[in-house]
Amino acid sequence: MNDQRAGDGFTTGVVIGAFVGAIAATLALRRQLPAGPGSDERMLELPPPDDATLARARAEAAAIVTRLRRAFPNLTAVGG
Repeated sequence: MNDQRAGDGFTTGVVIGAFVGAIAATLALRRQLPAGPGSDERMLELPPPDDATLARARAEAAAIVTRLRRAFPNLTAVGG
């Protein structure tokens, strides 16, 4: 059961090519290209939520916590 491709350079080339491709992809993804002329790179600034939105979000969060406590009644408080 000799491997006839043991001395073959093809397999070695595939492995080395995979490593080189992975390194090239990593470098390409980490590289940040400059934005084109007229581009706006400012962060999106949202207005602060109003009181009604905060109250609705707190009510939804409380409902989620209640459903989780019903689904898992035997859990103790995490971190406390």
